[in-house]
Amino acid sequence: MLPFEMTDEQRRVAIDTAQLHEAYMAAFFKSRSYRGGMHWKKAKGKEYLFRSLDRYGYGKSLGPRSKETETVYKEFHEKKQEVFSKLKGLKERLREQARFCRAARIARVPRVVSAILRLLEQYRLLGASLQIVGTHALYAYEARAGIFFERGLLATQDMDLLWDVRPKLRLFATGEVDAGGLIDLLRKADRSFDLLGKRSFRAVNQAGYMVDLIKPEPKSLRLQETRQMGGSNDLMAAEIKNLQWLVSSPKLEQVVIGEDGYPATMVVPDPRAFAIHKLWVAHQKSREAVKKKRDRSQALAVCKVILKYLPEYQFRRDELRMFPEEIVSDAARTMENSDLPPGFDA
Repeated sequence: MLPFEMTDEQRRVAIDTAQLHEAYMAAFFKSRSYRGGMHWKKAKGKEYLFRSLDRYGYGKSLGPRSKETETVYKEFHEKKQEVFSKLKGLKERLREQARFCRAARIARVPRVVSAILRLLEQYRLLGASLQIVGTHALYAYEARAGIFFERGLLATQDMDLLWDVRPKLRLFATGEVDAGGLIDLLRKADRSFDLLGKRSFRAVNQAGYMVDLIKPEPKSLRLQETRQMGGSNDLMAAEIKNLQWLVSSPKLEQVVIGEDGYPATMVVPDPRAFAIHKLWVAHQKSREAVKKKRDRSQALAVCKVILKYLPEYQFRRDELRMFPEEIVSDAARTMENSDLPPGFDA
């Protein structure tokens, strides 16, 4: 399955869209510091400047009315208007750019996936706590390489979110997502998402699209790690053997384009780690035969892309030390026996 290279025009549109997305996200995060408002409150016959921090009215007093607090009040509202005006302009540009992406035929990622990715980024969960693994990671690798994988290699009806429980989880908007956790965030992307069953690791929407939350098995059976981001009604992460290899591998961050033409950031494992892990999975006796063949095809497709289009990801043992040596050696033998060109530094 040889990939198709982007045309010069497709590359230009993809680069412009990625830069626009980065500008929008920078403006978005700046706008969060102006959430709520600033107004005058009367108490005991005096006026105080009050900074509200959310829609519930929580906030703090900044002191009695004076020249200093009047300056603070004026500057806050001027800067807030400036930031939100810029954000509005960038939204309009993104809407226009989405048309170019669709026309250039680079709008690839399922709409529900790109919506979830944008929310994960906005809530500061992407990369620090969650990354995309499995088939959908191929969208990031093809975007980085400037190629398109054959559609059959990408077809799937589920998205795997790998949770690294080591960093302390901190959701961006306290009070909006904390209690409900990940399931509440998924419902912001598509309100039909619901747990497949009580205490399930899987959520599914009315179209049958599934999102799985997974994490590595604890190092010790005696160690009980948290498995839910939110309360008792949230997804409960499935603990899977040897996912620590992917959690410990370097990350690749890439802007991808949704089917609707709008961009989103995707964080995935280093493509070499993806390939080696997929080859290991393909050799597991418990793995279904059909899935084994698909795992192997995806691994070798990524290897070919690395060797031809991503020389910065040269295969080197010293950069793959998160994997046991025998796993890397097995992967090397598989690659040597395939039709890959030279390039694996065993």
